Amino acid sequence: LILDHKALDWLAFTYPFNLTGQPAVSLPCGWSQEGNLPVGLQIVGPTASEDRLISLSAQFEAARPWHSRYPE
Repeated sequence: LILDHKALDWLAFTYPFNLTGQPAVSLPCGWSQEGNLPVGLQIVGPTASEDRLISLSAQFEAARPWHSRYPE
């Protein structure tokens, strides 16, 4: 597997959870103060808790819908 430098920039955020087998999800949760950059939320659960993580993600998206928002 060949990774470019851009991939290595975000690898540090996923490596610990891949190593421990913990499920993790990243959700869009808002915009920068200027309104031009998306902000994300990363949620990590205990091992074998994918069902709870997916449920929590769905609840968050229902409370904070984002699919119709675009940067200014």
